Amino acid sequence: MQRLLLIAAISLAASAPASAHRHLELSCSVHSNYGVSLDGDGLRFEREKGSPGKVVMHAGHLRIDGRELSLSDADHRRVAEYEATVRALVPQAKIIARDAIGIAFTAVSEVAVAFSSDANHSDVRDRLDRVRSGVLQKVDESFDKRPWQQSQLDDIVESTVSELVPVLVGDIAGTAIRIALSGDEAAAKELERRSDKLEHDIERRIDTQTEQLAARAEALCPMVAQLASIEASLELRLDGGARLDLLSQGRD
Repeated sequence: MQRLLLIAAISLAASAPASAHRHLELSCSVHSNYGVSLDGDGLRFEREKGSPGKVVMHAGHLRIDGRELSLSDADHRRVAEYEATVRALVPQAKIIARDAIGIAFTAVSEVAVAFSSDANHSDVRDRLDRVRSGVLQKVDESFDKRPWQQSQLDDIVESTVSELVPVLVGDIAGTAIRIALSGDEAAAKELERRSDKLEHDIERRIDTQTEQLAARAEALCPMVAQLASIEASLELRLDGGARLDLLSQGRD
């Protein structure tokens, strides 16, 4: 029973969500002290502490703490390009995050179905689908509000694990206990064989999928670099001569 639970934990907490999640952290990672949101009224950077507290970009115009700044023609174009780049980048990053969740749940579902009783397959799938829908909603909300807040993605992964474990443990433990109590050594060996094969197959497939996910994430790095370049080239200065500092880029 302990081995089966360990395999479930590997598939769930390590190989699936954690591995997929790691590939959301680009080597050209983006950080922001602001909450970022996008809608038809523009691109907004907002924070409760610090100055400026609210920066809005829309169609080449820039408002800081409610006051529209007078921009040079060059900065007008830069602000428009900045907004357009973020609008193009965030949806692509969100898709990668959603696909990472898909990788995790596919692995978890295989574990659940492999070790749950035949009569419970449909119920297990339904419960997993409900958890998956909730997690995807959290990812969407996170990217809509703070697309570069890594801690929020960390929290989503952690909460996903805590939600999925109860869904899996009952049936998996039940299967192991029934075989252990039956004294059927052949059945126990077969379960061991199935568990070894499943672990190997899932790890191999997840490695391939997460490598592909990492390549897709890395392909966004030029857009991240473009944002950093645009911000650095802005001519405008804040009160006191400070530069606008919305995003920072760093490599792990």
